[in-house]
Amino acid sequence: MDFSNFFDYGDDSPARPNSTALVFLPQCSEQDWAQLLAVAERRSVRKGEVVVHQGETSRAFYIVASGQLQVVLQKPNGQEHVISDIGALSIFGEQAFFDGLPRSASVRALEPSEVYAISFERFEVLAGHHPELARMVLVDLGRIVSLRLREMNALVFKSK
Repeated sequence: MDFSNFFDYGDDSPARPNSTALVFLPQCSEQDWAQLLAVAERRSVRKGEVVVHQGETSRAFYIVASGQLQVVLQKPNGQEHVISDIGALSIFGEQAFFDGLPRSASVRALEPSEVYAISFERFEVLAGHHPELARMVLVDLGRIVSLRLREMNALVFKSK
């Protein structure tokens, strides 16, 4: 079996999904959002503040209510490499939420921002009380993970 073109999405595939594609739970009702945010911890973030640090262990994912954040990877030599920006209505921290491994990058605020953290434990509470909403959350987290993986694949193959 030939897998040489497995990740070849063609030249018409965008290297970066558009911002509306990365909106988290665009189909949710106000009631769904109220139930979801009831288990979340609201946090105001100052410009330049790091919300999550590369290497730390935490299974929370974050919903960006307002502002703009930047994902930064610190290389072994100490240099920083900007991976992407994350705008309002999107999420970050989904990888650690799913796999429980240390954070793969840091996320810092480019401007004053407001985020909502949902820990794995609080998500389990949500799932117990609102299983259909929890299913919607998991499916949409997976959708965004997939879009970001496609973005990274496109960048890797573009650089070769």
